[in-house]
Amino acid sequence: MESYHKKKIGSIPKDSTGGSSIRKGMVVFNGGTSETGLVGDVTGNCVSVPVRMTAGRELVTDDAVMFLNDCREASAEQKIALQRLLNEGHLAWDKRRGVCSESLYAPKDGQLVKLSILDEHVILGAFKEIDAKGRVVLYCLLDEDGSLRYSLHETVGYAVNLQILPIGTSGRSRLSDALRQKGLAWNGRLKELERLATRVRRGDKYYYLNDILEIRECRDNNRPADRKRLECGNYFMERRDAELVRDCVRSVVRLNRDKDARR
Repeated sequence: MESYHKKKIGSIPKDSTGGSSIRKGMVVFNGGTSETGLVGDVTGNCVSVPVRMTAGRELVTDDAVMFLNDCREASAEQKIALQRLLNEGHLAWDKRRGVCSESLYAPKDGQLVKLSILDEHVILGAFKEIDAKGRVVLYCLLDEDGSLRYSLHETVGYAVNLQILPIGTSGRSRLSDALRQKGLAWNGRLKELERLATRVRRGDKYYYLNDILEIRECRDNNRPADRKRLECGNYFMERRDAELVRDCVRSVVRLNRDKDARR
């Protein structure tokens, strides 16, 4: 079935959409024309398509209308192919608004970004680099399923297949909240994850390491010694955390001692 230019929308029947799953913002494939398009709106039995990819994989941006019954959701491969064309044309798709706009955004080290394929399968994270293989590397990321990863070198998909945009206010809050639940915060200026300054209530116990790496228990009465330990990171709300740091320091000391013995 031929695609219609928007001015011909009046000649297309406005029948009920029935149980169709096609909605504004989706990516659809037209079985009659073999075109892949972005849905700007759905009216009756008509789908407004502001941007589409032809069967020959050329990008067309003159707003057209397709019959709803000719359309189904595009495949993952078709979505990626259309995303690559949008990237080449410096265009970005807004699924919620159903519009395409120009985007010349180039992320910089440490900036918070929103990654997606045509505004679907969204990943929020702190941008690190595009590696030698063309893959996007993030310091940390929050996946759409709610999983958080923060190894400081999280590799995701190839940049040419992804829409990369600055993070919005809502996305920034979601990422920040997810990190906070792990006791972390992103410092874009220093390009690092910081552990939040958590502290027990006054009079409650905490743990610290003394000069010979023994774990000591202490009550926090807001004394200068308590504040100093908190500021320098020698302050642990859980004994297990103190044990992990102690064991790590001991391993480093042992390694250096073994190196000296081999010289």
